[in-house]
Amino acid sequence: MPRTALLDRLAPGNRPAGPPVRPRSLLHRHWIVVTVIGVLVLAAVIVPLRPWEQCGAGLTAEGDVCVGLSLDSGLLRDDDPLADLEAVIAERNAQAGAAYKTVVVLENLTPDPDVDSTPINFIRHEVQGAIAAAWPRPDTTGVKLLLANFGSNAEHWRAAVDQIVASAESERIAAVTGIGISLQNTRDAIAELSSHGIVTIGATVTADDLNVDAAGKRVKNFFRVGPTNSDEAHAAVNYIAKLPKRRTMLVADVNEADTYAGTLAKAFADQQLVPIQFSKKYDSLEGQLTGTSRDEYLQKLFRGMHSDICNAQPDVIYFAGRGVDLRSFVYALSNDGACQQLRSVTVISGDDAATLVGTKLPLTGDIAVTPLYTALAYPDQWKMFTGNDAALTYQQNYTDFLNSFTGTHEFEAGHLSDGAAMIEHDAVATAVDAAEKDPSSGSRSVANFVAEIDCNSAVPGATGFIAFRQDSGNQIDKVLPILRIQADGSAGPVDLVWSQGRPLDTSPSCTS
Repeated sequence: MPRTALLDRLAPGNRPAGPPVRPRSLLHRHWIVVTVIGVLVLAAVIVPLRPWEQCGAGLTAEGDVCVGLSLDSGLLRDDDPLADLEAVIAERNAQAGAAYKTVVVLENLTPDPDVDSTPINFIRHEVQGAIAAAWPRPDTTGVKLLLANFGSNAEHWRAAVDQIVASAESERIAAVTGIGISLQNTRDAIAELSSHGIVTIGATVTADDLNVDAAGKRVKNFFRVGPTNSDEAHAAVNYIAKLPKRRTMLVADVNEADTYAGTLAKAFADQQLVPIQFSKKYDSLEGQLTGTSRDEYLQKLFRGMHSDICNAQPDVIYFAGRGVDLRSFVYALSNDGACQQLRSVTVISGDDAATLVGTKLPLTGDIAVTPLYTALAYPDQWKMFTGNDAALTYQQNYTDFLNSFTGTHEFEAGHLSDGAAMIEHDAVATAVDAAEKDPSSGSRSVANFVAEIDCNSAVPGATGFIAFRQDSGNQIDKVLPILRIQADGSAGPVDLVWSQGRPLDTSPSCTS
């Protein structure tokens, strides 16, 4: 019971009426003392109230976190690691001009390391990128930014989406960005927002089927600035095809709730350029484990694959699963005994492996591992872009972003290494671009202006020019850096590939 409600109930005027005559017992004669002692005892139990127990406007408590739309940019849980960024957002929102438009970042902003695959630092970097896009210069006043939390595995997506819909007109919400990771829950959230005419611009969501609802119908108000899993698999296949040794094995997560892993595995399996000699499957059981951590469970599971992998002797393993699972896989290969038939292997995965940046890995153990992944973005990627007249333009766009990130907001350049800030920046920048062109302050009218972002009117971004296909909302000709993760957790560039084999054509005669 809230402390104020307890005091109101105990106040003399609120006590229930008793009989007209009471026995004058010692307890009755000293009722004031007894009451005060009772209040103090209860207060000792209730106080201090933790911040998340007083969720702000637009939020409701679920367990020990706040979910929904944070209308006042308040704390989302006890010891909120995003508190400093929420304070920046609140301060900048207070400076918004009268004709502002609002962009919402919808994410799991309170990840549980025992359950969720995305670490809090990755989330922090996404929010930093959103801030840099919303307010690239100190004098920017036309945009508000709000954070929306749907919790672990997007379990509370309904609470977040309902609050966004309820606040769409009053808060002048132009678009929702971010969307977290590719799950059935995030797919449902996208479809529900679309049904209310609200645009969503995905940043890190790459599953091919996120642009269709559960019935297979196109979600017309969904766009994404990142690649699809088909793009990522195509890039990985082209890289593998150039290797001198390419005997290939597929290890795939079959958790039906994780559409990222499922569509990544399907895209790789459907290609014809690199034959797959062997396959192994596992189920991550995301959010369903009891009495053990995801890492402990999967290391035990992957150790059971060790002998099969030794016997298969792959040169390359394509790992279609979350980055957190890739970490467990690497540990299992490294620590489960020597393998005479297989001394080393290259393991290639999708963009979620970026969540391992900063994590130390045992890469020279029983089986030496070279981990590579197709990244959404990398700060030094444009240094690999040469031999094209547009290279300088791409570099200048990135420099503009960097000036906002490290200059206007004084964020650390080292926070760009996982690419999260860059890709979220581009999602929010795209939303802002469309909102500024829209003369209406309603939430339904922005979709037409986002749909008009094609090769003739591409948005300059940190990760390249942003343009969308009219039939799918997917990005056109996305660039994909292939990175290698070192034992100390750092990532370095290996190659730069384009999803369609070439940079986006932005000339007046373009037809993409």
